[in-house]
Amino acid sequence: MEFDDNMMLPLIISAGENINEYTISSGGHHHHPKYPKHPKHPRHPKFPGPKRAFAYFPSPPDITKGVVVFWETSKNNTLVYGQFSKGFVEGEEDNYSFKVYKGDQELVDLKPKDDDLDRILKINPNGSTDLFLFVFNDTLISGVGILDTDLVISTSDSLIGKDRIKPLTCW
Repeated sequence: MEFDDNMMLPLIISAGENINEYTISSGGHHHHPKYPKHPKHPRHPKFPGPKRAFAYFPSPPDITKGVVVFWETSKNNTLVYGQFSKGFVEGEEDNYSFKVYKGDQELVDLKPKDDDLDRILKINPNGSTDLFLFVFNDTLISGVGILDTDLVISTSDSLIGKDRIKPLTCW
């Protein structure tokens, strides 16, 4: 008869020819296999800080209505793109400034070095803009730290829009 290692074997007591000889058969001593302990639950690394951010300009209270998105790349640049549906004056592209402030301190001026904002910002007759996109040669989110700061759009004599830069997440 074959016995499986996990089967319970019957206890057999038999008597030999000599009355004082008893043998107890329990099928031998069975060891349960040692299973490896369940590994500890792995600790997930902290999620990296967001590499995307946005500033939404509702109207009212802002004169402008639109959104600006910041997207950091793996090449240590930040793509800045957006579009507005109102609030700008055609032909005055170079008069506008896009600056990031923390409190009353200016962190960064998004205007190109050569001050040619008209190459990037195309204003339509109805005050809206075409979709604009440019590359800023710095990591604005993880490097400069623009999250929870204010993006201010202004001209030399008036404030057009001011809104908080928030993380852009997908969940």
